[in-house]
Amino acid sequence: MMPGNVLSTEPVVGRFVGARALAVTNFIDYEDGGIAVNDTSQGHTYQIWRARLIREQVMLGAPNTPEFVLYEGAGITEISFAFDQLMRPVLAFMQAGQPKILWYDSSVPGQVVTNLPAGTITPRVILDDKRVTQAQASDVILAYVRGGNLYFCQQRERFTIERLLATGLESGILRVGFSNRLRLQFMMEVPP
Repeated sequence: MMPGNVLSTEPVVGRFVGARALAVTNFIDYEDGGIAVNDTSQGHTYQIWRARLIREQVMLGAPNTPEFVLYEGAGITEISFAFDQLMRPVLAFMQAGQPKILWYDSSVPGQVVTNLPAGTITPRVILDDKRVTQAQASDVILAYVRGGNLYFCQQRERFTIERLLATGLESGILRVGFSNRLRLQFMMEVPP
């Protein structure tokens, strides 16, 4: 949930918590999640899950879950993953220069791949607040940079409404995560 759909007027900087505090690359991402895919019985912070890109496959696994192929395709160059409120995987990725998102669309119902606007870079996803008390307000946030602007969309709106968060950026997003200050925060790449 992004109150007012805007960034804080005063930055509230903190340390990333949970899996989002771990080092990530374009090929490896970590996220806190439940005991199993599609199983919220132990909440969303039971264990740390890892997604990694190996050749043309995005592999997903956890300490108690052997890795499995989440998505496969040629030309994938970066990944970011999260789980929705029901522990269904969400994957943002770049494939052959095209930004995409794999997510569960309840209107289908099923997993779908949606192309993002041309020119989008560094798509990142996160379930914004995993606390049990925030289950009704939480949402999967898709954030990205396009044309020097930072945008976000929400799963509850089927990622169709784009909201502008910041302008004048010279780089993409490195990571998005929840902080120890109870805020969703963005870490940007160092500009070239």
